[in-house]
Amino acid sequence: MSDPAIATVPGVTGTDRSRARTVRERVAVLIGLTGLAIAQPVLDLMGRHPQFFLAGHYRTSQIIAFGVAVTVLPAVGVALVLVLATLVHQRAGRMAYVVLLGTLGALFGNVLARGFGLDGVRVAVVATALGALGVTLLERARAGRMLLGYLAAANILFLGAFLLGSPTSRLFDDADGELGKVSVPELPGPVIVIIMDEFPVTTLMRSDGTINAERFPRFAELAQRATWFPNASSHASLTDVAVPSLLTGMLPARGALPDHRDHPRNLLALLARGGPVDRYELVTDLCPPSACDPPEPEPLTRALRDASVVFGHRVLPARLRTGLPAIDHAWGDFGDELGGDATGPAEAPVSEPQDYDFDASGPFARWRSRGLAERSAPSQAAVLQERSEAIGAEPGLHLIHVALPHYPWILSPWGTRLMEYPKRVEDPADPAFEWSARTGFQLQSMQAGAADVALGGVLDHLDEKGLWDDTTLAVVSDHGVSLLPPDFGRTPTPENLQELLRIPFFIHAPGVEPGRRDDPAQTIDLVPSLIDVLGIETDWELDGHSLFDGSEAAVEPRVGTDVGPALEVVARHHAQTPRGWDWTALAAVGEHDDLVGRPLSDLVVGSASALSWTPDHEEQFSSLPTADGKAPQLLTGVVESDARPPELVVVVNGTIGGALGGYEPRDGGWRFASFLGPYLRDGANQIDAYEVIATSSGVVLHRLG
Repeated sequence: MSDPAIATVPGVTGTDRSRARTVRERVAVLIGLTGLAIAQPVLDLMGRHPQFFLAGHYRTSQIIAFGVAVTVLPAVGVALVLVLATLVHQRAGRMAYVVLLGTLGALFGNVLARGFGLDGVRVAVVATALGALGVTLLERARAGRMLLGYLAAANILFLGAFLLGSPTSRLFDDADGELGKVSVPELPGPVIVIIMDEFPVTTLMRSDGTINAERFPRFAELAQRATWFPNASSHASLTDVAVPSLLTGMLPARGALPDHRDHPRNLLALLARGGPVDRYELVTDLCPPSACDPPEPEPLTRALRDASVVFGHRVLPARLRTGLPAIDHAWGDFGDELGGDATGPAEAPVSEPQDYDFDASGPFARWRSRGLAERSAPSQAAVLQERSEAIGAEPGLHLIHVALPHYPWILSPWGTRLMEYPKRVEDPADPAFEWSARTGFQLQSMQAGAADVALGGVLDHLDEKGLWDDTTLAVVSDHGVSLLPPDFGRTPTPENLQELLRIPFFIHAPGVEPGRRDDPAQTIDLVPSLIDVLGIETDWELDGHSLFDGSEAAVEPRVGTDVGPALEVVARHHAQTPRGWDWTALAAVGEHDDLVGRPLSDLVVGSASALSWTPDHEEQFSSLPTADGKAPQLLTGVVESDARPPELVVVVNGTIGGALGGYEPRDGGWRFASFLGPYLRDGANQIDAYEVIATSSGVVLHRLG
């Protein structure tokens, strides 16, 4: 049937009308396929993961605009390509149509394959061929073309499902929740809750269950000045589950969003009745709109860029996904470097649980949704200092959740950052596996030392301003991390729960006698404990209980009630670094651990070794730290040798400061990554490697070339 509008135009022939109708039909077919191949999978995926939009603090208008853009932009793009090609030449239009048809069919085939859990290059090739062929054959029949054309209207359904029926649509309701009966008396002073992240208490402890004051003096001081609960634990290993549980006093609710909509009865909403709320929330958004200004949202362009990366991971086979920015370390801003600078590890040494995978290529670490500069370890330490220094005597809540000592472990207690980061050895059969695992513990301890320094800044501020006596202070972590083989990371197993869920937990409150309490404590006990010590009245029914009123716990800790298994973890780590508890002892590892910390002048030095080495960044040793605050606290480089070299020692400014080992064959030699003790100094540094040869009268050191 002819188009009446075209028929009334002088000079328009039947052939022109036929061509226009053909172009319209082709556009409709391509728009329908675009919806199936791109819009539907992206909107379905992002709609099922509202955490993505929550982490980016996207406004309702931005989420709606995102859905419209995902629906419209690909469709407009393919339509423009087809129309422009047709205007150039009819044959060019036909070729563009065939190419677009096959491409969209191939994408749809791969979406289906990945949806059924199939992966791999061969699967992708078959899915591409079948998808392109199937769509092409379907298009050849008029009924098939009509079906594909009608699918263009399905884009409206896809958009509607995203905006009205997906879990993400829950973000559109921004009203305060019902608090019930709440009466908050006048607070005696500021209430400060510091939540650290990925911090096992076993890192802080000695084998006898005390805090290691040589490495962590400020945590040891806090244990003396506040109430320390060494037998404390969390119920979850995911930040966006653990933090809401901690701030509500309720057991984790699976599937709940980490925001005030799904957790209206939380500490921020409660103490907003008693004064202003100042919060720094990394992943959660628990403060109700009536008490806190909303965080600054990320730009919509970032959401669209991230969606395109996620779509690539969704469609492409594993081998081809290696060229895409990683999506397994963030809830957005994919493609940024790990750690906030060039000190990015070649590979993350921890793995995340599988609860919220966008696809099988890897899960997400939820805290890294902030900007690149802000989420680096030095910036997080600065956030804690700046936020705490702004606290005055006025009553109110100050919530500070910082990603310390969260991976990547690049920050030292001396204020410097690593120059290089090692790739973890994954194979337990590899000779370097044990060394690599121990290096992870050394680096995590180093960054825990940086967290100790940051905590000291908080304590110093409260003392200098005379605020300590009237301040209620809680210092806790949301969860830990497993640093022992074979179950590294944050995927819970029966073997790693002690390190994964055991956490530091301290409370100081006016009128509460400080000291150590060995009874089991849980993060769900924080809110009821603060309700108790602050004299708050409420009708809330909580899973946790006050740790100060003599009540009994109604919930069993996931790690059990005995602290003994946690001390076994401490003992296993101490067996890796058995020479003591200070920073030198942390570097005293390997076959020659007894030499670390000794002056070179006390030892016998023989002729030059036949081995040679090349430390990384050698030219920068003459002026440390570097202009951007880095130092080789983890010394990396290459030992030149045909066979695997023996373990060596490193002399730092005249003192044996560490050991070299854990070699991997790379860069034409044997690559090492070795932790150094606290012997680097500002300015020029002399670093040499020595081979150690045992003789009947002792050891002789031979300097490497």
